[in-house]
Amino acid sequence: MKVKVFSGPHCAGAALAVAMALIAGLALAQETVEESGKHFPVKVSFADGEETVTLPLTGTAVRKKFIVKVYAVAHYMDGGPFATEEEAIAAALAGGTPRQLTLDFARGVGVDKIQGAFRESFEKNASAEEAELIRTAVEQFIGYFDRDVAENEQYVLRWMPGGIVTTTVAGGEKPAIENETFARVLWRFWLGEKSIVDRKKLVRLAVAEEDD
Repeated sequence: MKVKVFSGPHCAGAALAVAMALIAGLALAQETVEESGKHFPVKVSFADGEETVTLPLTGTAVRKKFIVKVYAVAHYMDGGPFATEEEAIAAALAGGTPRQLTLDFARGVGVDKIQGAFRESFEKNASAEEAELIRTAVEQFIGYFDRDVAENEQYVLRWMPGGIVTTTVAGGEKPAIENETFARVLWRFWLGEKSIVDRKKLVRLAVAEEDD
């Protein structure tokens, strides 16, 4: 393999720029996971009162409508590794410890479609008894999405101990909703039996690898 040698101040600067770009690309590859053109960090950290919570990535998936990619989603949760995907999914739906979902949109979506999609998912994932318990919380949550979503915008959902759900829409944090049933039903959208994505992909990184 031939190696091109740079000389002179301008060439040295160009070489440095190339080297820095390669280093940056390598760092990105090591610290993020790619899903459908979106890059998610392998860990997220955020403040919870005076403490800092750090959660590892458990997996990523993509939400499609027919064949169109709507958004990529990443799930973060501590507590692994788990023996099986089913065990990891059960832990994700159990609550009790912090967890996060990050949605990164691949295309713009109208406000009516966003609200309609959330409302439909609540109807599919809540029993009649649960629907009564979360009715007010559902209306509050859907009201947070009061405008069209733009390509590359992110929604961040966090389920904290005590059934506290925080919602961040395109960088804007909304009032927390405290309702354990609501939190569990919300997480079923992506990790329940009627998941709108491949739910096993959302926990695959949290499952222990089998020894050969």
